[in-house]
Amino acid sequence: MGLNLNPILRQELANLDKDTESRKSAMKALKSYVKDLDSKAIPGFLAQVFETKETNSLSGEYTISLYEILARVHGPNIVPQIDTIMSTIVKTLASSAGSFPLQQACSKVIPAIARYGIDPTTTEDKKRVIIHSLCKPLTDSLLASQESLTSGAALCLKALVDSDNWRFASDEMVNRVCQNVVVALDSNSNQTHLQMGLVMSLAKHNPLIVEAYARLLIHTGLRILGFGVSEGNSQKRLSAVQMLNFLMKCLDPRSIYSEVELIIKEMERCQSDQMAYVRGAAYEAMMTSKRIAAELESKMEKGCRSVTGSNFSRRNCSSIVPDYSLSPESQTLGSFSGYDSPVESSPISHTSCNSEFDRRSVNRKLWRRDENGGVVDISLKDGLFSRVTKGSTTVSDSPLVPYDTCENGDEFEGFLMESLRNTTPSPQVNINPSLLYVC
Repeated sequence: MGLNLNPILRQELANLDKDTESRKSAMKALKSYVKDLDSKAIPGFLAQVFETKETNSLSGEYTISLYEILARVHGPNIVPQIDTIMSTIVKTLASSAGSFPLQQACSKVIPAIARYGIDPTTTEDKKRVIIHSLCKPLTDSLLASQESLTSGAALCLKALVDSDNWRFASDEMVNRVCQNVVVALDSNSNQTHLQMGLVMSLAKHNPLIVEAYARLLIHTGLRILGFGVSEGNSQKRLSAVQMLNFLMKCLDPRSIYSEVELIIKEMERCQSDQMAYVRGAAYEAMMTSKRIAAELESKMEKGCRSVTGSNFSRRNCSSIVPDYSLSPESQTLGSFSGYDSPVESSPISHTSCNSEFDRRSVNRKLWRRDENGGVVDISLKDGLFSRVTKGSTTVSDSPLVPYDTCENGDEFEGFLMESLRNTTPSPQVNINPSLLYVC
């Protein structure tokens, strides 16, 4: 594959495995070569770099860094080679044996391609394709059995999510990453902190999608915290606490409402942790969870008073908070009057019980025909019924029958459909009156 390359280049690649001075000199020469490389020669160059790395992986981070330089220098010309580069990245991560310098070198290549491979002339569809090409191999690698590959893929994905051009990623791709990282966190590996770092980046840049996984992530974080305690792994405990705190700060509090009290209890337990930095992080998370709990309780009470006009107990009001245990597709009502969400919207479809909702509910009419051929408004308004007699323009005046009006305040003369005006009620209607819903 490398027969067409200058023998000097082959020698410089080999010098990367020598002493520090030889490595510095080799990298300087290789950078110069990359800058002068013709775009048509890029495939051959990539093949030679991959061949060299396979021969000796001691200098893997240096050879991988050449991809970053290649992307910065040649920009969009590197895009046709993304599949080849990603294949090399995945193989490198799989054979990295958990080497963080090598994983970090790979993580720098991904955002470099996303940045320099997309220019202002790139179409929106092409931008999505580029991000997808970078993201998919890494997302699939999150589910691999090799810990070095899953942790390295998480680090690379975090770098991509934190890059400016991540905004071109499709919602489907973001959702796929969320799904796979949740599964990866259940592996209980020693490097879950890298996967939790990816979760925090997703929560920062794609909170609306992450909210659908909020409760699951909270329970996963608490479980990892427990593993960190039993294993005596302070890094795992710290990362779990930081992820929990970050989720509470970035996501809509309603998505984690039912888990707040549990978080508070666990953070209180962490105040006896042997490591001061774990205690400090847990204290901050405890303050965040207590603040959220107080705000939610206050807003629930205000919401109940606004909706009912009376003081309901907090127990009764809790039913108003949406159940995020259901899937996003099954959620239809998720808010109540007076609740101000800290984010503009949510991946779960919320139908807010605001004044508009209340007005529609109050003005909904329920009609039926009575035994005298009249029309009865059996809509509940202040717990009473309204009656309209057929052919009459007045509403019966009774202490149990309030005066009913339309939305514009004019007297309502009875909503008589043509079929009711021209048809004599059948005897069956007196037994089972048909109900007509009119908004």
